[in-house]
Amino acid sequence: METAYLEKKFKFIGRERQPTALVAGGAGFLGSHLCEALVAQRFNVICVDNLTKEETKQKIEGLLSAPNFSLWEEDINKPGFTISPTIPLSHIFHLASVEEYLAANETSLQTLLVNSLGTKNLLDLARERKAKFILVSSTEVFHGALSQTSLSTYFSKAADPTRLTFSEAKRFAESLTAEYFREYNLFTIIARIKDPYGPRMNLSTVGLLPNLINQALKGERIEVLGDGLRTLNPTYVTDIIFGIIKATLQSGKGEIFNLINPEKYTERAIAEHLKRIVGGIEIVYKKGEELELPTYPLIVTSAEEKIGWSPKVPLGEGLSDTVGFFKEQLSRRGAKEPVLEEAPPETGERKKGGSARLLRWAVFLACLALIFWTSVLPVLDLSTNLYLANKNLEKGLDNLMSDKAALASPQAVAAENAYRRGVKASNRIWFAPLLRLKEPLKQTQNYLLYGEDLAASTKFSAESLVLITEASDLNISIEEASEKLKNAETNAEAARKNLEMASSITIDEQRLPSPLRSSYQTLSNKGKELEELVSSLEESLLITP
Repeated sequence: METAYLEKKFKFIGRERQPTALVAGGAGFLGSHLCEALVAQRFNVICVDNLTKEETKQKIEGLLSAPNFSLWEEDINKPGFTISPTIPLSHIFHLASVEEYLAANETSLQTLLVNSLGTKNLLDLARERKAKFILVSSTEVFHGALSQTSLSTYFSKAADPTRLTFSEAKRFAESLTAEYFREYNLFTIIARIKDPYGPRMNLSTVGLLPNLINQALKGERIEVLGDGLRTLNPTYVTDIIFGIIKATLQSGKGEIFNLINPEKYTERAIAEHLKRIVGGIEIVYKKGEELELPTYPLIVTSAEEKIGWSPKVPLGEGLSDTVGFFKEQLSRRGAKEPVLEEAPPETGERKKGGSARLLRWAVFLACLALIFWTSVLPVLDLSTNLYLANKNLEKGLDNLMSDKAALASPQAVAAENAYRRGVKASNRIWFAPLLRLKEPLKQTQNYLLYGEDLAASTKFSAESLVLITEASDLNISIEEASEKLKNAETNAEAARKNLEMASSITIDEQRLPSPLRSSYQTLSNKGKELEELVSSLEESLLITP
């Protein structure tokens, strides 16, 4: 009866012979970005969210018309939570409550429930369906300071109780996941994150990074507590999502990945970045002490070693994109809800007519600017980055095949970055469904992802070849040569993994825009040459002493 009831709650839309992912917390900041990425990768996506906040659904509005996306408004804490056995599940992503420690104190109980009852329900579902289970956790699991005398100060008086409630909740969720892995041999992965930021993040929270961005957007001053030397590891949302997907597709079960930017930034440095981006604001240092919980050394190399993941988006670029997103949101709200002012008293027909004409021109110019910013600019941005990406990748591949690896590497990096910017630009083309261009746009996005993976493989291949050449230098020691060969092998493995990622992306050439078809054929052919080169590279490294 419960399953039948749940079937009425939402309509599953999916494509045959495609993997199906259930994303718990899919309407949140990170969840909505993950849903977008999975839809672009041709997954059937079921977004499960209780939609407790009014603005939550806005984060997935662009996905509601996607043919392989379904929204299910449901609470994963409910006893007997399940889904119809007729719906095939291959992956379950648990992102519910992953950002809740930043919010107000009343979320503490919900956080504990989602990470206990909710996690168990999802693990049971994964076990029943033999689906891969991916828990998105946090480095907050390393924090904790329990009281020995009173439940009213269970997490101590000094520390933020909400934050530590979150720490305990995530620690329990990880422990439960580990037990299901050990007891039932369930395919589980844990991905830990720290200081995530980007478009659609919640700026109403009390987190340090959201607070700084929020102050900058208000165009006033940025207040920094104390000396501004508290540190963060800001990690851009697309880097995190890319890491989650790579870990899901490329790693073995039972793995833990810390998808964290290894570079630390002080509160002062972030404020300075925001000041340069926004302009016209000052940074003010306020007296006061903020308790910072002791931190533990974070192992951030495992993700790079095992799946070839490292953050790509620099802090300046990420903050600029984030600020730009929220400014665009504010301008759209202003366009939809114009402020009506009382008209001045008429002093004559001529003055009345002149004011009306001036107002009409102002409205006309404002509309033109809005159309250009929201419609023309994203298309120009996409076209420019496509051109630059294809040009740099073709040059990089040509240089790689001509034994000019040192030249190929920077060209491949430039191509990879341009493809990534192209993906961002394509996500801003909101009018594609209105013009019946949704499918061509989707194929273009797949093309961009394919090119990005191919460029990454080219980069790693070039770096591997450069290291092999350096290792053959007779003027270096045996130890140095051995280290270079070891690094060359790591780069070759990363090149292979990115090739596999590229080959997993399905592109329908018939629905691909005609200007991209010939370039896709060119890249596809060069990709085959690259695969042969990577195979030769791997073979040569195997026989190298």
